[in-house]
Amino acid sequence: MSQNDVPRRGISLRWRLGFFTSVIVTLILGSLTFFFQKEELEHSREDRERLMGLAVAPLASEIEASHGLESIRDRLRTFEEAHSRRGYQHLHALLRDGSGGLVESLFPGPLQQPSPGSLRARIPVAADFLAGGRGTLEVWQDGAEFQAMADRHWRHWFLSLAAAVASILLSLYVIYELLIGRSLNRLLDGVSQMEKGYWSGLEIPRGAWEMRWLAYRFRTLGTQLEETVRRLVEAERRGMLGLNPGSRLASGEDRLTLLEGGASRGSDEEATFQRELLRRYLLARCRFLEARGPKDSGARAAARDVWERDVIEAERLGDASLKSRLEDAAFRILEPEAFEEIKGRLAKHPATKKIWLRKREAEIRKALAEAGVRHKALQFRVKHPAGIWRKTESKGLAVDQVHDIIAFRIIVRDEQECYVALKAVHGRFEPLLLRFKDYIAEPKANGYRSLHTCIKSEDGVAFEIQIRTPAMHAQAEGEHWRYKASSDWSRDSAFVRSVAGFSRVLRRVRSGPGA
Repeated sequence: MSQNDVPRRGISLRWRLGFFTSVIVTLILGSLTFFFQKEELEHSREDRERLMGLAVAPLASEIEASHGLESIRDRLRTFEEAHSRRGYQHLHALLRDGSGGLVESLFPGPLQQPSPGSLRARIPVAADFLAGGRGTLEVWQDGAEFQAMADRHWRHWFLSLAAAVASILLSLYVIYELLIGRSLNRLLDGVSQMEKGYWSGLEIPRGAWEMRWLAYRFRTLGTQLEETVRRLVEAERRGMLGLNPGSRLASGEDRLTLLEGGASRGSDEEATFQRELLRRYLLARCRFLEARGPKDSGARAAARDVWERDVIEAERLGDASLKSRLEDAAFRILEPEAFEEIKGRLAKHPATKKIWLRKREAEIRKALAEAGVRHKALQFRVKHPAGIWRKTESKGLAVDQVHDIIAFRIIVRDEQECYVALKAVHGRFEPLLLRFKDYIAEPKANGYRSLHTCIKSEDGVAFEIQIRTPAMHAQAEGEHWRYKASSDWSRDSAFVRSVAGFSRVLRRVRSGPGA
């Protein structure tokens, strides 16, 4: 990582969390309470105007019973004075005819119109002295008192919202410090210690489960990195210094020889016949699926059977190409969309182009030649769509994270040259440290032995390199199935037992009645 890639120190998680929480809470809670408050004030205004209308209803009845403007004027003035004496805000009343023209007003001097914020009520009246026999009694009151009350409500609303946001932020701060802050600080301190080379400095902190799990994963990652580097250094030393006669590697090769000798005592002819019969059966199943479409119900049933059983039998048979072909045939039937997507991405992958492959092959050959490694074979394979899908599903990866889509296999004379070849490859390409596996020093449970390393080409494409001896390759590819821990492989499979039984019947038929 270059200096420019180092992230600059910015606003801490605590402040970012507080800021975004306050903004979100203010927007959501503020918007909801704002509309509730506004609606409540509007209803309060409507209630006051409705009460004003009820208060002047008797006056409207008296106006309808009057016979002239003079008596109406006296009654309006008496009503207004009585209303004021009872402590209510000054009330103004106007009488208008049917056309909206002013008939009478209590205001001395020029006519005053209601202000925009005033409270108003209108009551229809019917009187003979009004033009058209109908009019309107309009009562209005200055809205300063109501506006002051509304302002108090809005201040209370703002204080309540601020108190709610402050309470949430305070609770969030306490929760952060108890569950995240302390654990995060310990995790950062531990990672800092790991950067200095003290892998055991990372402790599992208390607090939230996710933080403890993250610390555990970091510690596991550090342990894996340390172990990978240790193995890589050991492999480099083996390549430079050679192998000790009594090492595990030498004894591992001896074990293969013993297995080969033990297996050769079995009936090779019977095993070969069974394997050929099984291979033909699987090939017929594969051709059946390749000739059918995903909508064929019979093909889907057969594909599920092939995916769950026949693929395993092909793997036991040791025919890698048939296994891949069976998987792809079943995968195309069961998951047609995923199959086409992965197939399309493989077609666009730069490492699947012949020019790219030839260039990488030439670079590997040159690196081996410069290191003095006489390799017996240099092979490559492109991972088939079903294999890619299995890996992405089992390990939760994206297709771009599968580094062994392209794999080169280097076959050398002996174990010592495996490590020399590894050193040559790492000297030519950039290795991905966490993707190095030494299955020679530490074989898999099934006896598989090889060196695996992932490297990057100069164009940034990652691919895998496998380095092994001919004996290791024979065991891995199943060219000599007797290399397996149990030479009687047929007893582990009921399906193969049935094929073996059928083969014995077929042999009797071929041999004639006297067999």
